[in-house]
Amino acid sequence: MKFCPKCGGLMVPVKEKDKTVLKCTKCGYTTKYEKQVDYKLKEEVDKKSRVKTTSIVSSEKERVPPSLEEKEQRVEEYYEIVQELIQEEIEGKTEEE
Repeated sequence: MKFCPKCGGLMVPVKEKDKTVLKCTKCGYTTKYEKQVDYKLKEEVDKKSRVKTTSIVSSEKERVPPSLEEKEQRVEEYYEIVQELIQEEIEGKTEEE
């Protein structure tokens, strides 16, 4: 990884015309791109600092989709609630007038 000699910004490879150059991300300073180098970041983790995980999240059974009757019952309940709310809203408006 190279940094700009002028401002200290990160130098990234950019293609200009038929060649590749290193260009600063902050000030735009360019320099020759000498050779392509792959950079790899590596970090070793102690066995003590590792997090233990399990594949079992819950011991409950898989969720069963609701039956058609349950769906219809829920829809009816929602309609009743909406009708009650609309009725309350209408009654509230007539009292204000």
